Amino acid sequence: MGIFDQIFKNKKEKEYEKTLVEVIVPSLKKIKEIKEREVREFFMTILDAAERSLRGILFMSPKELRLEKELTKEEIDFWIRKVSLALIAYSYYFFSINELMSPLEQSLTRFSYELYWQRMFNTYNKIFEENITKKDIEYYAAGLKEDIEKGYSEFGDVEKILESTARDYKTIGTELFEKIWKEDANSNEEKVFFLGVRIWQAHQQIVQPFLLELLNL
Repeated sequence: MGIFDQIFKNKKEKEYEKTLVEVIVPSLKKIKEIKEREVREFFMTILDAAERSLRGILFMSPKELRLEKELTKEEIDFWIRKVSLALIAYSYYFFSINELMSPLEQSLTRFSYELYWQRMFNTYNKIFEENITKKDIEYYAAGLKEDIEKGYSEFGDVEKILESTARDYKTIGTELFEKIWKEDANSNEEKVFFLGVRIWQAHQQIVQPFLLELLNL
């Protein structure tokens, strides 16, 4: 990369960061007001993962998959909202109820688990002024949900695992690609898949370690 390319890249990143601040600061203020430490830190982690995935796609993607664009405030806001929701959906299905527990233990654990995540859904709604429900969570993580329910990962069914994860990649990738880049997803399946993979990787690299530490696993 030549020096002029580097200067141009820095200029684009500075413009992105300027617009990003306008979008993300109001959400950060709401998060900092949350009293429960684990909820506050969870949403700080979610926003961090959502933003870092976008930054990586805009400025660090392979040339053949590059999705360059000077995003508007509305487009960055759409990305942060939707990717945060997808990351929360993946987090919800990240742990399953231990089948070795007694029926009573499973019932009590499932009850407390649902209460915990309902609090997270409600918090998302307050931060972003949305009205998501369990149906939204199931929509963005339908493949992961199927994997857990059918036991694909548990039994090492690689073909089914790939099918279910690809389903989730396509769900979020298609919505973002068509809304932000305003192109036909069916004609750009590789780029759509790339978006979905990057978001899942952000969950693996940033969100999952936080959840494991939170639960002392």
